[in-house]
Amino acid sequence: MKKMSKSAQRIFILIAISVVSIAGILYFTVDERTGPALGNIKPMFLFALFGVWLAMLVADAGAISLFTRATGEHIGMFAALKTTTVRMFFNIITPFSFGGQPFSVVSLKQQGIPSGKGSSIVIIKLMTLSIFTQAGALLAFIFFHNQISTVKALNGIFMVSGLTGAGFILLLTFGFLYPQALVKSITTIGRLLHAMHLVKDVRRLKRKVIMQTCDARRSYRKYFSHHLWLFISGFICNGATYMSQLVLLWLILRGLGLEVPFVTGIVLAAMLLFLITFMPTPGAIGLGEAIFLILFAGTVPTYLLGIALILWRFFYHYLSAILGAISSSEFMSDLLIKKEG
Repeated sequence: MKKMSKSAQRIFILIAISVVSIAGILYFTVDERTGPALGNIKPMFLFALFGVWLAMLVADAGAISLFTRATGEHIGMFAALKTTTVRMFFNIITPFSFGGQPFSVVSLKQQGIPSGKGSSIVIIKLMTLSIFTQAGALLAFIFFHNQISTVKALNGIFMVSGLTGAGFILLLTFGFLYPQALVKSITTIGRLLHAMHLVKDVRRLKRKVIMQTCDARRSYRKYFSHHLWLFISGFICNGATYMSQLVLLWLILRGLGLEVPFVTGIVLAAMLLFLITFMPTPGAIGLGEAIFLILFAGTVPTYLLGIALILWRFFYHYLSAILGAISSSEFMSDLLIKKEG
């Protein structure tokens, strides 16, 4: 007999929470002015949103392809797009958006990329994009603080997120520079998992970690010794990804008929992307909506706040995640359904 697994149950619970959260926001924001405002939306606006979303996706996949070539491997653009959407899907359904990284390695391995090199590709991709996210938010906070929000709580959230992000990047860099410490840390975690009966053989785990860590470190060195131009090109692609994400949100505001200056839209988008990066809930569900409302309450009229939020969630998260769910179907089937005798 087949029944839904716990993983599938969690996914459907997350979907239900998202629907309830958005429905609640619409209930409190939609009024008689919302309908006429939506009626004034031009079809070209939606085409423009799809265009920016596609540019964001292609730039992200381009970075993966270039970082892969920098390790001496090769991956086609279609496979890179698949890896991108898989990462986005698993980021949506896991706390702190962490699950997308391991499954990106799995996706790359299916394309013939060794796990060690795949790990270095995913980590470098994450680190370089994080640099843009943190730098953009920091500049926005320093130079445009008055345009962001008067809510003092955001200052504390900004500080915590900044320290968390910086610590995460330093930890990854430390792991590359001092692989012995990384191996020891993972082995210690392996022992704890062994005690919980989640890992069968700690010695085998340690051997595998050592092999993959050495492979990842060799790939890391190649970025700067043999293929620096590929690394720089991938870095630029990540910059294009980040810029597309910022423009996407500003375009949503403009498409809804709001006269929002470009700088204001980009500044608010930079802060939003930064603050939702380290949210503990999967896909920043609930918390992401709250931060969106706080940041944009002074810029977007109440009757359009819910609509703007839905459009942003759809193009920034859900559209890519849907493609990722389809792309990962070959290793999602075991998560969604299990057999019982």
